[in-house]
Amino acid sequence: MPVISNTSPLLNLAIIDQLDLLRQQFGEILIPKAVLEELRVEEILPGSDHLREA
Repeated sequence: MPVISNTSPLLNLAIIDQLDLLRQQFGEILIPKAVLEELRVEEILPGSDHLREA
């Protein structure tokens, strides 16, 4: 069953280079358009490079 993520877990896991934990735990992760837009605004934060690669 897919899960829907908000910004906080994505940013926090990206900072510690552990975004794969979401896929391992849940499989399919859906990210709403509003969350993507918020992540783009926060591109200067640590871990943002990992988010672009995910």
